[in-house]
Amino acid sequence: MSLRRYALGLVGLIFCLLLVGGLVHNTRSSLACPDWPLCFGSAFPKMEGGVLVEHGHRLLATAVGLGTIGLLLGLWRRARRTGERGLVSLGVIALGLVIGQGVLGGLTVLFRLPTLVSTTHLAVSMIFFALVIYIAFRLGPAPRMEAPAMAPALARASLVATLAVYAQMLLGALMRHLGAGLACTDLPLCRGALWPSGAHPNVLLHVTHRLFAIAVLVLSAWVAKVAWRAPRPARLLGLAAPALTLVQGTLGILSVTSFLDVIPVTAHLGVAALLLADLFCLHLLSRGVAGQAATVAQHDHAALLGEVAA
Repeated sequence: MSLRRYALGLVGLIFCLLLVGGLVHNTRSSLACPDWPLCFGSAFPKMEGGVLVEHGHRLLATAVGLGTIGLLLGLWRRARRTGERGLVSLGVIALGLVIGQGVLGGLTVLFRLPTLVSTTHLAVSMIFFALVIYIAFRLGPAPRMEAPAMAPALARASLVATLAVYAQMLLGALMRHLGAGLACTDLPLCRGALWPSGAHPNVLLHVTHRLFAIAVLVLSAWVAKVAWRAPRPARLLGLAAPALTLVQGTLGILSVTSFLDVIPVTAHLGVAALLLADLFCLHLLSRGVAGQAATVAQHDHAALLGEVAA
């Protein structure tokens, strides 16, 4: 298996971990194991009910951690062969992030679900997700189209939209962990108003999340417009952005109307992660990141040969 395929497989595993992490909260299994890192004093407790979800999430997180160690070792071996060590540093950062994720997960349990720690847990997980995507891109073959052929506006638009989706996910996580998911149960307004004055902060947080979703839709439409004349891979990623945003909005509505049913709420998180990945991949593609590692390695090798010849 090539190192790039390994990295892509790790991206898929991280995505599954995100979904299971959402499932832990949505099934109220966050404290099914009251201790950490073991569960009722055992590495392999009886897997049923909430323990199955919570400890299953821990085991999957362990697999991601081991996979990240494997990625780092692969990058180190590659660096010894090619002389290009930039990706090794990124692998070290990725390992640091996944260790930090584990610590945050433990603090979440030991301190009984503090909002700030739980929200930070999601924030770090998405940075880790994006970093491994970036590493996979760097390991990939250089695209056939030249990066300068793409409008610089596409790189800017996709970056702004990516950051907006990340901010929206943090708002959603904060809303979820503060129990504000049903602060507004009417649609499309909230308590009969666009912005209910004098309402509880949880209500205003819920409204902010809704209004920011509209901003994300506008940004994703802007990205699709800019990407329309780009080469086919970038165009497809650009067109996928507003489509995913509309699916995300629909799942948000279903989450409210179903009174936070597990399926739409979990899918809401999953599609948000897909939207972030889509926009981030478009940004990397528009900047010509794919194949950079190979290009740098070839340059370093050529420079070394030049020095030897001299």
